[in-house]
Amino acid sequence: MKKIKLEDLNKPQVFTKPPEGYFDRLPGIIQCKTAHKSSGSGYQVVWIRALKLVPAAAVLALIVFYSGLFSRQDAVPGFDALLSEVSSEDIILYLQELEISNDEILEEVDLAALSPEFENIEDPLLNNLEIEDESLIQLYEEYNLQDSLL
Repeated sequence: MKKIKLEDLNKPQVFTKPPEGYFDRLPGIIQCKTAHKSSGSGYQVVWIRALKLVPAAAVLALIVFYSGLFSRQDAVPGFDALLSEVSSEDIILYLQELEISNDEILEEVDLAALSPEFENIEDPLLNNLEIEDESLIQLYEEYNLQDSLL
């Protein structure tokens, strides 16, 4: 392979002599072009940033919408509110259907907690109830009750 020296290569004149005052006007030309480009590209940067925020804003709007939608639903009523909607007859029928005895119900009731409520009841029938021994004996005989039951 033949060795080539750089000095032997043909050097064509690519650059010609610049016009007079070209380099004096060059900073002004560059400033005009960059100022014109930056003012137009500033709007593009704002729109690009705004477009990047659109998905985040949409997700935030959906969260606000759904939280407002679900918070408008009525609160779940408590146990007392649900129980007040059921009639006493329905409760009695339900307990009879389950074959729950009175003894089982009384085992679950705290009578000590209920006793202050019953002490303040002023029922004229209960307060003036006077049963004589003779009427009790008649009831025993009528229903064939034994003294040991009482």
